[in-house]
Amino acid sequence: MLISMTGIATMSGSVGPYDWSMELRGVNNKGLDIRARVPDWLMGLDQEVRKSIAEVVARGSLQFGLKVSLSETTIQRQIDPVKLEQILKNAVTLSKLAKQKGLKFAPIGLSDISAQNGFMDFEAGDAVKKELMQMVMSELPKLIAHFQKSRQDEGRALYAVLAGGVVNMEKLLTQAAKAIQDRATEFETSFRAAVFRLKQDIDPERLAQEMAIIAVKSDVTEEIDRLAAHIAAANVLLSSQEPAGRKFDFLMQEFNREANTLCSKSNSKSLTAIGLEMKVLIDQMREQVQNVE
Repeated sequence: MLISMTGIATMSGSVGPYDWSMELRGVNNKGLDIRARVPDWLMGLDQEVRKSIAEVVARGSLQFGLKVSLSETTIQRQIDPVKLEQILKNAVTLSKLAKQKGLKFAPIGLSDISAQNGFMDFEAGDAVKKELMQMVMSELPKLIAHFQKSRQDEGRALYAVLAGGVVNMEKLLTQAAKAIQDRATEFETSFRAAVFRLKQDIDPERLAQEMAIIAVKSDVTEEIDRLAAHIAAANVLLSSQEPAGRKFDFLMQEFNREANTLCSKSNSKSLTAIGLEMKVLIDQMREQVQNVE
């Protein structure tokens, strides 16, 4: 089953005097990159979060965010006089330095002061901090499961697109095989017509040799066989239960390589047209493959 690298999940709740909300979102990436933002006073929590996510997610650029605030109903929220005094001193110092430099700025208001870290006695005791961290780690598996569910839902949509692309590639390959058979007759006819236009006598053996050389150079049997093998490999990856994004991306490169060679060796308008259709289809599939884990 294909899994997309794009997904999002959110959860929220409360513990003690705190309300909390956490979010996990992901987009495509060559490897696994996990970034965690948690309040500074929850020491070590970001490392535990990244470790838990990495045990489940194989690939993608992931961002985890935890926001914590005191509940509106708590009675423990109060101004910290010591921290407030320090904030006011910093504001006065900043104002003096600004005037010395000839800088002007809007007056600092109560809203600016209250937004400063430490204005309110925000932190509870160590016991409540520990309880909050334990809560986050106990709820994190649920968040990851919701996140994976959203990626699996997206993966099903990717599967439908890629499976349809493989089917269309098979159809084009069948058309190419038919065009190759028709090309042999067309090639001999056009070659003899070109020789006739020269109005010169050419040794039949030499003529046969030249035709054979051109036929060998324009032979695309190997390309057709490799494309068929790539289609079989794509079907295997579509049904794989393991992360297949990297392998699928490499396979798309191989598809494109064979389609390019097919076009360059075709010597046939119909076969070239089929090769170009293949390239368009490959580009469309490759764009979707970039999101597969």
